[in-house]
Amino acid sequence: MFEDWIAERLEIVKPNTVLRDFTLLKPIFAAAARKAGLKYSPLEHIRPPRAIDERVRRIKADEEEFLFGELSSAKDPLVFLTARFALETGCRRGECLRLEWQDFDPNRGTIWLRDAKNGRGRHILLTLVAQNIVESLTRTGGDTKIFQVTGNALKKAFENARGRAAKRADRLGRSDLPGVATLRWHDFRHEAISRCFDAGWTSEQVMDFSGHVDMKGLLRYRHPKVDASVARLRALAAGT
Repeated sequence: MFEDWIAERLEIVKPNTVLRDFTLLKPIFAAAARKAGLKYSPLEHIRPPRAIDERVRRIKADEEEFLFGELSSAKDPLVFLTARFALETGCRRGECLRLEWQDFDPNRGTIWLRDAKNGRGRHILLTLVAQNIVESLTRTGGDTKIFQVTGNALKKAFENARGRAAKRADRLGRSDLPGVATLRWHDFRHEAISRCFDAGWTSEQVMDFSGHVDMKGLLRYRHPKVDASVARLRALAAGT
């Protein structure tokens, strides 16, 4: 029955989704088997699907231009500014929305993120562009958050801009840019971290930027440009 269930699920969802479902069910059935006095849970002899669906995505220069061109026309100017800040700093969307004015240090060029995903809190390192964005915002009386916009508003505005960018690329005959419709907000983080590697930073320096606490997690965000890798390889072969 479980093998049939897995096969049926695989027809409508990805393997890793089935694996997550299976992982949730396994301890439940193990506990039920112990309670019923069974020798083992039936799931002990079922092999779940295995798949790696890590996203490998770089943002092309023209994709960035088309996307931000549409983001700039959003009703709320904070949409564009928050997206640009995310690309500059590698901040996740939720992290951007949790940043507070009291934690902004313009002299050091940092913002302290109290509840980072790593569980420790971390400093958001600001490029000049990112700091200029923060300093361009007007703080009113009771504001505590730097970016006064909701996650849902960012999500909808981003998806709308992405769709408009794809249509514009199609109208202009840019057949090389169909992927702009597949961009996700989290790709800003992937791109920001990959750009640090492109610039020749060490892994430890990139970890300072990204907030990762282990190398395995960091390297999921490293997507080197293949043409640059080929150029380095040929330069090595040529002895230059």
